Amino acid sequence: MRATRATKGAAPHRRDYNRRKKRGPIRRSGRPIWRQPLLLGLAVLLLGAGGGGGWWAWREGWLVTVQAELDAMTRSVVAAITLFKLADVTVEGRDYVERDAILAALNVKAGDSLLGIDLQASRQRLEAIDWVASATVERRLPDTLYVTLVERRAVAIWQNGDEYTLIDRDGRTVRASRMPPGAESLLLLGGPGAPEHVGELLLLLAYEPVVARQLRAAVWVGQRRWNLILNNGVEIWLPEEDAVAALKQLAKLDAQHKLLSREFGIVDLRLPDKLYLKKRSSGEPMQGPA
Repeated sequence: MRATRATKGAAPHRRDYNRRKKRGPIRRSGRPIWRQPLLLGLAVLLLGAGGGGGWWAWREGWLVTVQAELDAMTRSVVAAITLFKLADVTVEGRDYVERDAILAALNVKAGDSLLGIDLQASRQRLEAIDWVASATVERRLPDTLYVTLVERRAVAIWQNGDEYTLIDRDGRTVRASRMPPGAESLLLLGGPGAPEHVGELLLLLAYEPVVARQLRAAVWVGQRRWNLILNNGVEIWLPEEDAVAALKQLAKLDAQHKLLSREFGIVDLRLPDKLYLKKRSSGEPMQGPA
């Protein structure tokens, strides 16, 4: 009995072997079976997205066209039933732009429906005029279209034969129906091609404000250089190249010897290492040789 109890309380024998069969090494194939369907699905998805995007772009363009047509129809219906008819166009801020150019851009006439005018399109056409920097167009009931212009500022007047043309700092030109306020203080330009080079002239003068303050006119000579004419009649013939250095040298000499306020009529700076001075002569023309 004791032996039997001892046997039952003893720990069971541990197995020293594994009855399961060992698996061999897993072989990896060169192309997993999941990769090909995934790539194919990804390609289909991308193609579908591209096609969908193209369809959406077409649909969006179609919607924009339909919306524009609906807007035009709405304006036509409103024009037919409205009591607000256009009787007056008021323009504020016009100094240079021709009246006819403004009316052509607005494309309206007396009796048109005030509510049927496309303000956005009118504004865009006004801003397409060269001399207009920005514009606003408003309805003022019961019968007025109110236009506000911000024009580009003229910096010079170009004399081309008997014609005088206003020029802004970007070289844009406009033939004004009237001279704007302060036109008498604008710089007078001469010579073929002068408007295209006015920006270079203004940059040149910025280096020497003392000369700029005395400047009355500038002549573009031979499509390559400037002659400057001061208020006292003195002409400064600048070189074709390195005009900034020549002007700085002149300002230094004038500070020392008062060249620009003496009896000299022409100061020739065309040669880099020489300065030629010519006394005033009443019979000589203002413009020097090329």
